[in-house]
Amino acid sequence: MQEKRLEASVNALFRRCPALYGFTVERRTELCVSEVTVYPSGAAPDRELYGVIKAALAALIEECPAAGELLRERTFARVFH
Repeated sequence: MQEKRLEASVNALFRRCPALYGFTVERRTELCVSEVTVYPSGAAPDRELYGVIKAALAALIEECPAAGELLRERTFARVFH
């Protein structure tokens, strides 16, 4: 159940932020988002995007506390089919 909720939240984040191609969540004492990749390739993500990602993940953890452990040390990427 938690994995499906995590997947739905991350997919919603990618839909909401069309320039976002991927990000990593690092293991630290608090939620740390790093290695944010955006389109066009090589462009630098702005601070606002980091805030949007952190807010979405924090909301997920508030709703489903066990998701915090599922997020740690993971990389999420937009998938094209």
